Order: sequence, then structure tokens, then C-alpha cells
Amino acid sequence: MSDIQIMEKPDWVSWDDIHEVLWKAHAQNREKGIVMSYPSLSGSEIQKMIGADGKMFVAIDKEKMIGTLALIKKTGNKWYNKGDYGYLCLGAVLQEYGGKGVYRSLYQLAEKSAMDAGLVVLIRQTNEHNARMLKITKTEGYRYVEMKACKDHYNIVRAKWLKVCPYDTWYINARFQLSKLMMKTRYRMDPVKGKVKRFGL
Repeated sequence: MSDIQIMEKPDWVSWDDIHEVLWKAHAQNREKGIVMSYPSLSGSEIQKMIGADGKMFVAIDKEKMIGTLALIKKTGNKWYNKGDYGYLCLGAVLQEYGGKGVYRSLYQLAEKSAMDAGLVVLIRQTNEHNARMLKITKTEGYRYVEMKACKDHYNIVRAKWLKVCPYDTWYINARFQLSKLMMKTRYRMDPVKGKVKRFGL
């Protein structure tokens, strides 16, 4: 990975370039039926989503962009993220660069940036069927904290405390299992209609 640079997005990288990498990198997921909304966003939509306070990190091989990751500062009122937290999204690495440590390097830079900004919790979420990404984040110290019912699938929300985790493992696991039970009891995913409420709950 000696020729690959990890940095905050330079001016010469356009937001349309970001869209193109996201779209190409998630081709394999689409083939598996794991459809995410972010790769479909246009460059201008991605720029608006990042906003003035967010940061976009990129991986560059010589002059070719090969990976992306965004850090957005948000404020929450969940049991696991009361107050300001960092939301990581738009993560992607071109398939031919997989296994070279690019993804990990992007996340290490984003985590350092979050710590420098005084954030203590990072949040990520992904499709429950994206087993590879879920496995990666577990090895990086992220914990399952919530399940969300999206338009046509469930997302698993993960959290990482950058200093000391204030909760016991059993408590985190219990809160996640309760959230999972509530979401899957309240909603079902219909192949045609997508998210459908059960029993009018």
C-alpha cells in the first residue's frame, strides 16, 4: 500500500468522482441483492449530505481515487449517543483494491479526526445481510446497539466508544436484542411493498 495515500478530500477530487467510486465499489453488493441508497446519490446530493462541518476522506493511488469515507458530526438522544457523536458513512473501496488495508486506513484517519474534534462515540450502520462489513466492524471494536427498519430492509447500527465504554457488555447486548425484537415484531419486509407494519403497531 506504499503508493496509496489516505487524506481529506483535495479540491481536485470532485463530488461526482466520489459518486462514481461509491457506485462502482458497491456493484458486488447490488448483485447479491444488498441495495444501499448512498451509492445512488449524485455528487451534489453527497456534498449536501456532508455539509459544511462534515469531512470526506479519500484513498488515492497515484492520481486515481479508489476509496471514500465520510465523517458527519450529529447530535443524538439515544441511549448510546446522547449529545454530539460522529456518524461514519459513504464508505467504499474499489473491489480490485480489497484486502490491501485501504478500508482500515480510511477508518483510522476518520477516528483520529473524530477524537481531535472531541467526539467520544462513532456510529455506523449497514444492511443486516452485509455480513462482511458487519464482521469487519466487530473486529474494529464496534458493538451492535440498535436495529432500524428502513424502506425495504433492516439496518444494524453499531457504536464505538473512542475512550472508555460506559456500559457493560451484557447491557449493550440486551439493548440490541430488545431493539431487534421490537423492529421485527413491528415491521415485516415484503418483497414487493417493502417495509410493512404488522398488526397496525
